[in-house]
Amino acid sequence: MISITEAARAQIMAAIQARSPEANVLRVEARANGTAEFSYGMRLVPPGEKKQDDTTFDGGGFEVIVDPKSWENLKGATIDFDEGLLRSGFKFINPNKPEVPQIGEGPRSDLTGPLAEKVQLLLDTELNPAVASHGGIIHLVGVEGNKVFLSFGGGCHGCGMVDVTLKQGVEARIREVIPEVEEVIDTTDHSGGTNPYYAPVY
Repeated sequence: MISITEAARAQIMAAIQARSPEANVLRVEARANGTAEFSYGMRLVPPGEKKQDDTTFDGGGFEVIVDPKSWENLKGATIDFDEGLLRSGFKFINPNKPEVPQIGEGPRSDLTGPLAEKVQLLLDTELNPAVASHGGIIHLVGVEGNKVFLSFGGGCHGCGMVDVTLKQGVEARIREVIPEVEEVIDTTDHSGGTNPYYAPVY
């Protein structure tokens, strides 16, 4: 069951009254996004937007609808509203946490085409979702021959563990599934915040 505090309920009712009476259903969502917290969404919709597999319940003056995946992610959660001097808004108090993606294992049959395309697909579908759990991101800077040049940003920029991440995780995975790669080089200047090209970390 999802709980709604009185403060949150009052704000939702005010929003319903300010809009067309037809938009009197609250859709609530919680999605995994590759980090250690869910992404949450709430919007007022007309009753006709309800889907057959949605879970519905009475929010206390309005109906709440939740899709099946979000319902699993929100079991036991509370929707609250904070009103402060610096920041006001809805917040979710949720005992559930998403599963943090890990760097995969085993072959990848979907990595086809030029080397740069294969590396970029691997970054998009596996490596970046894994490092996103720490607030990081990996960019493909370029490919020369069989060498791959990467830059690390976000939480990975300046991280003292980035060389371990590169050598033991990212480079090992790239070379495992794309065996023609001879070397993976980190081009990030982790001390100065710039990205000089061809500045390998050993």
